[in-house]
Amino acid sequence: MFSLHTSERKTQSLRGGIIVRVISSFLSLFVLVVACLALSDAFRGVSLDQAGLRSGVAEMLGVRVSETVATLPAAADPKLVRFEWKYGGHTYALDETFYGSHYRFYRSLPTGIPLGDTGAQDRTWWASLDALFLRTIEGDMAISRLAPALRELGQAQKLSDDQLVEFVAAFVQAIPYDQAKTDRREQGLSTDAEKVTYPYEVLYDQKGVCQDKSYLAYRLLQELGYGVAIFLFPDPADNHMAVGVRCPAQYSNYASGYCFLETTGTGNKIGMIPELSAATRVATADIEIGDIKTDQPAGQYQPLGRVEVINAIEGKEYAGIVATIKTRDELERLRTSIAGYRRELKTLGSTVESEESTLEKYRDKLDKLKRQERYEDYNDLVEEYNDLAAKLKKHIAAYNALVTKSNAAIQRYNTLGNGFYAD
Repeated sequence: MFSLHTSERKTQSLRGGIIVRVISSFLSLFVLVVACLALSDAFRGVSLDQAGLRSGVAEMLGVRVSETVATLPAAADPKLVRFEWKYGGHTYALDETFYGSHYRFYRSLPTGIPLGDTGAQDRTWWASLDALFLRTIEGDMAISRLAPALRELGQAQKLSDDQLVEFVAAFVQAIPYDQAKTDRREQGLSTDAEKVTYPYEVLYDQKGVCQDKSYLAYRLLQELGYGVAIFLFPDPADNHMAVGVRCPAQYSNYASGYCFLETTGTGNKIGMIPELSAATRVATADIEIGDIKTDQPAGQYQPLGRVEVINAIEGKEYAGIVATIKTRDELERLRTSIAGYRRELKTLGSTVESEESTLEKYRDKLDKLKRQERYEDYNDLVEEYNDLAAKLKKHIAAYNALVTKSNAAIQRYNTLGNGFYAD
């Protein structure tokens, strides 16, 4: 889930107050600087030098400018953070040091940008907002240390390039989802506690919502040389963000050339677009294929809608989607077969039960005829009994054969599914 922090009101005030004419004089420049200072409450506590200040004014006036200058402070107040996650049936742990001084620096950075000329949160606006969080601050080595550390762990397990993408995805997915933040946003709160967080903050706090964790996954994969993009679902009903990783076009999602990577919950496969819990906004790994062992209540999950693919960059491809789709398709076929077996077994089981009940009644009649020594009637009824018993035997054999086929399909489904959905 993402939150919007804009400075639309202040931008409009700027236009109404000073964009009447531009006079190329020292006085004009002075007025612009003063006006920009009046806008400072649109951004949280960022410290800018004069170049950055002029840059901010020019950007609001629609001028293409260089990135705002912000200086990372010296490393102080170290904090050792342990990350734990699962991948491929193994549990991994990684210790990294982060700094309180750097954390406070990122907490002070802006989390919003002015609306453009259209006055709307359009594709261009979102691309600019994403760029704010995806930029690299000079001197911050957190991502450039963490990404190689993850690669070294993967190489020690002889993971392929495709598996490394999944490994990084599992790392980010295992960072706890900040449900309290989502709940506060849905209550209409808009304080510092509900703001979008930079990747450094996510790592330091070890929590985040979809937007926060998507930015982190994007930066890690970018650092490792993979092509990545942002998948934005801007409609209020969705209010979601995910990452795209470069993959073969014919297997990509939304014909984008990128495969969907969900960050909110563990076990979500790359390329499989999940549905979100209506209550928590967390994606479920099981919903795309469905789990024959668990029936989800109707309305518990919601499909994602309109998507915007933004901030796409080229890089290495993830080809693991080919095997994923093959496994997904086999699971789907197995699920369909198992459902069919269940229907057949139910029908055949009812037939067997009915025939067994009828035979029991026949046995009672035969016992009664035998006691009454009505042997002619007894012999006539025995023929009917034997015919029905033969049918029952045939139906029981068919039922047992179907049980064998169904059990084999369920065993295959469970074996394949446990690996497919494993954390």
